[in-house]
Amino acid sequence: MIRLKVDDDSLGRVRLALSPLWETIGSLAILARYPGEAPSPYSRWARTVRRGMPQELVEGLVEPLRRADPPLFPPGSVPLPSPQRGTLAAELGELRCRYEGRGADRLCALLERYWDWAIAPHWARMRASLEEEALFRGRTLVVSGPEAMLEELDGRVLWSRPVLTAPFHCDLDVPVTRSQLLLVPTVFAGGVRLFQQEAGVVALSYQARATGFFQVLTAPERVSRTEDRLAILLGSGRAQVVRALEVPQTTTAVAASLGMAKSTVSQHLTVLSASGLVWKQRFGGRVLYQLDQGGVALLERLGL
Repeated sequence: MIRLKVDDDSLGRVRLALSPLWETIGSLAILARYPGEAPSPYSRWARTVRRGMPQELVEGLVEPLRRADPPLFPPGSVPLPSPQRGTLAAELGELRCRYEGRGADRLCALLERYWDWAIAPHWARMRASLEEEALFRGRTLVVSGPEAMLEELDGRVLWSRPVLTAPFHCDLDVPVTRSQLLLVPTVFAGGVRLFQQEAGVVALSYQARATGFFQVLTAPERVSRTEDRLAILLGSGRAQVVRALEVPQTTTAVAASLGMAKSTVSQHLTVLSASGLVWKQRFGGRVLYQLDQGGVALLERLGL
C-alpha cells in the first residue's frame, strides 16, 4: 500500500492531469503482468494487440517490463504529466532528456511504434472519456472541495483525513507537505499504479470511471450485420444514439454528430435513460449523457 499524508496546504493544491505516456506504460504493464489471458475489461484488447504484435516490441518493451531488473524506466525518467506536454511526442521528448545512459532514442522509438500499434486506434475515444473524467472530478473539486473529490475516487483509493491510501506494489509512507498533489486518471490502471515524486509535486495515478467502459472504448469497427441487430432491437434512431454515447456527450453534440433534430435526440435519450441504458450527469449548465452499465452490457451481449 501507499499512504500519502497530505497537509492542509497540499490539500488546497490538488490538481488533475492526463498523460498519454502514463497510459502507455499502464497498457504495457497489462501485457507484462498477464502473459496469458488478461482479466476483464482488458481481455479483448490484449488478445487483439498480441495478435501479430511485432517481436521487436515484445522483446524491447513487454519482456523487459516483466523482468523489472534492470528497470525499463529508471527512477526519475518518466516525466510528470503536464498541460504543456499533452501529447505522447512531447512527453517522450522529456523522457529522452531525463533518461540516463544509452538507449533513450531506441526506447522512445519503440514506445512510439507501440503507441501506433496498441493505443492510437482508440485514443480519440479514450481521451474524450478521460477529459470528461477530469471535468467531472474538477467540478466536485470546485463546488464541494478537495476532500469531497478524494472521497469519491474509484479504484480502491481511500481518503481518511489526512491520509490518502491506495494499493501499490510496495509499502510506502509519503508525507505530502506544501506540495501539489497531482492525480492522473488512467483507463489502464489495472496494470500498474504509477507514483512520481519531485520537488514540490507528488503525482499518483488512479482508475478512471471510463475503465468500466473500456471494452466499448476499444471496440473494433462494427460490421453492418451487427449494427442491424442493435437497430432491430432498439430502432434505427435509438441505435444511432447509443453508438454516439461511447463517450459522454450533450444532446446538442449528439444531434450535430448524427444530423438529427435536437428534439428527436432528446426523446431518444429520455427513453434510453428510463430503460437504464444511459446515465446523465449535470455539469453546471450542461447535461452529459453516456452509456450506463446496462448499455455496455447490451453491446457486449450483441458482440459490439
